[in-house]
Amino acid sequence: MKTIATTTWALAGATALLLAAPGIAAAAGAQHELYPEQYDATEHFDAGDGPCVPWAGSFHEVREGGYRLVAGPGGQVPGEVHVNGAIDGLVELTPDDPSLPTYRGTYREKVNAVATGFTEDGDDILRVGQYRLRTTLRGSDGSTILLTLAGKTTLNANGRVVVERDDLTCS
Repeated sequence: MKTIATTTWALAGATALLLAAPGIAAAAGAQHELYPEQYDATEHFDAGDGPCVPWAGSFHEVREGGYRLVAGPGGQVPGEVHVNGAIDGLVELTPDDPSLPTYRGTYREKVNAVATGFTEDGDDILRVGQYRLRTTLRGSDGSTILLTLAGKTTLNANGRVVVERDDLTCS
């Protein structure tokens, strides 16, 4: 499911705005930015590989919203950036077999993170980050699927990952 990757890439791009910005000095005060996100993509999945359904089909997701970023003096790590986001989205699961139901639902994803820099390959380094979304997908046949997606990353003072999880549940 693209939501996990989308959230991670959006955080990396948003964080880059402030970490790369000149003038984040202790005397400069907090720097605030808004990083918008717009995403619309469809991907095919094989039977057994899709989120929440056993059949082959396509996953369509539309995301729109933004992340508020604050880089302020006096953080635990020099140059850290606080990220808070709210993304509105739409998810559609469409089967290859037209006799099966199509599922559709909207969601609001919440994202909170503290980033401290970048790795050599350009990924942001999250000291702590978490996101959560929950949606009821309604089927064209009247059935429903409750989809919940949540993730968390936490590093200790030595830079070691102590918590890293991405959970997708369907019921």
